[in-house]
Amino acid sequence: MEKEHREFLEEVLRLAKKQGAEYADCRLYPHTESEHIKLENGQITTLNSSQSAGFGVRVLAQGSWGFYATPILDRQKIQEVVKRAVHSASINETIQKEKVVLAPIRQLADKEKVGTYRTKVEIDPFSVSLEQKLILLASSDEAMRQASGKSYWRICEMSAVKTRKLFASSEGALLDQLFVETGAAVQANAKSQVLDDTQRRSYPNSHVYYMQGGYEMIQKLDLVPNAAIMAQEAEQLLLASLARAANTGAIILPQMLNLHIHETAHGFEADRVLGTEWTLAGGSFFTPLLPQIETFQFGSEHVNLTADSVTEHGVGTFGYDDEGTRASRAPLVKEGIWVGLLTSRETVPQLNAHIGREYFTRSSGAMRADGYANWPVIRMVNILLEPGETDFEDLKERVPDGTLMFGTNKSWSIDDVRRHFTFGTEIAWEKVRGKWEMRKNAKYYGDNLNFWRNCQAVCDKKSFWLQGIGSCGKADPLQTMHTGHGSSPAYFTNIQVGSVG
Repeated sequence: MEKEHREFLEEVLRLAKKQGAEYADCRLYPHTESEHIKLENGQITTLNSSQSAGFGVRVLAQGSWGFYATPILDRQKIQEVVKRAVHSASINETIQKEKVVLAPIRQLADKEKVGTYRTKVEIDPFSVSLEQKLILLASSDEAMRQASGKSYWRICEMSAVKTRKLFASSEGALLDQLFVETGAAVQANAKSQVLDDTQRRSYPNSHVYYMQGGYEMIQKLDLVPNAAIMAQEAEQLLLASLARAANTGAIILPQMLNLHIHETAHGFEADRVLGTEWTLAGGSFFTPLLPQIETFQFGSEHVNLTADSVTEHGVGTFGYDDEGTRASRAPLVKEGIWVGLLTSRETVPQLNAHIGREYFTRSSGAMRADGYANWPVIRMVNILLEPGETDFEDLKERVPDGTLMFGTNKSWSIDDVRRHFTFGTEIAWEKVRGKWEMRKNAKYYGDNLNFWRNCQAVCDKKSFWLQGIGSCGKADPLQTMHTGHGSSPAYFTNIQVGSVG
């Protein structure tokens, strides 16, 4: 860490303590740059690049939080920002019913003066020329155009974000982290005037597929050949049969299952469980069940969910969260039993009070903010359904006729306590006389507890797929965060299936 940045952070903390803060931290963003390119039908419709910098100060004074931030990186602004942060804490103190208590945090070792993290990057995406990126996207568009005459709307896009984040706290944390994320996606939309129908196929997923890494992550996607496949499949879907209505078995592929995991995992966020956060995604059905943690049957013995912030390439991967908590792997569900939550330092003692015993001892490291100007809140890291031992090809062979296999997500809905859901997919397949036949407009729906309790198998590591979702919204004012998810194909029984519309 540069001397000027260290001194900047130290001055923030010194002034915060001088003005009465019991605790203070500062997130300093010296430089953030981002780029987004989008082509529609071969024409550039988005070409954005931006740079930003700034710092935010969070204080705990008289048992209440205060926060203030500015985009002006000038030491002359420190006194004003700290003063406003402390003042906001004093205002909050007048309306806050209970004083904030923080769980302990593991300190840096003496030899570890500065905690560091760096994304592993082979090719800096910002060193790649705009021309090279446009050629790749234009080639993907042309591949779709040539692959299908029914492809009336084609989308190709690419993004990159580089963020340096420095953090210091009055408890001695001093952190220096650099993140590089890249993403890309193609989408083919096919239309039949005769059938009065439209269908779409997306790759790698229906959301821009973000990963932590450099331009090499985009190269590995092989966008051009896969774009052609998407156009062909979109056209084939026009003539495919609708998915039938039934109660049957279902294989959920990672392109769909990862989003199902994401929507389920909102219910594992401790602030939602405590009822202090309802923005966008609602609360959690775990709220009345807190005393049953470690005994409640969430899923079958095949279900192992983990909050992971250490997996390489995940967009929920880091060295330390925005409270200075070290990255880790925290189990949420072990062999079907609910055992954990996504927590912060503040929610740990609150949860223990509701549970009636000291169950949680430290934060899981889930506090993250979307930039220096936002307050850190509990966010998903990489939520993983741990692989099982089943071979995917063997699973497809042995499941009975009538089983449906669901691919890329197309639509989603889940109630405000994460129980009842409906998910639609771009593509599905039904097993008929031992063969897998394409189906369109397929959906599956039901009760989330029954869903996870009816998990009969999870496939092995060979078919595990990690992805990042770039548009998870939470908090007020709204913050949009990249969250990571990973799974292998999984088989469920007693699932309600049908077609949309």
